[in-house]
Amino acid sequence: MNRKDVWRYKSLEQLENKRWEPATEDSMVTKRCIALSKVPVIKLTASDLRVLIGQAFNPNYLVPLAIEKLKDDLFVEADLYPGDLLKNVLDVPPPFWEEHQELHSDLKQMIQSRAVEVASEIDLPGYWQS
Repeated sequence: MNRKDVWRYKSLEQLENKRWEPATEDSMVTKRCIALSKVPVIKLTASDLRVLIGQAFNPNYLVPLAIEKLKDDLFVEADLYPGDLLKNVLDVPPPFWEEHQELHSDLKQMIQSRAVEVASEIDLPGYWQS
């Protein structure tokens, strides 16, 4: 294992040095996110990543993992429909992509390589249309 990959074996709680505890009034989605924040990020499934990214949990750790899954299957179905993980990744706000040009370039290349399918399956946010 490469030293720079050690972060993959830590949970979001460990990576952010933050602890979340569920409250009784929390929604099921919030409770799921809190539970997932305690799991090493390398163990997160496409479904887990879709939920966490969709709930705006730290994209610095989650988006690179999601892109790895998307490289295997751009339209991976993460519980809802084919391409749901891709859609949540595309919905990450533009400032993240502007700060992470390499990830932006990787994803843009994946989208362009399957442009016809993407156009017919995904409603691209404005930032990604070009």
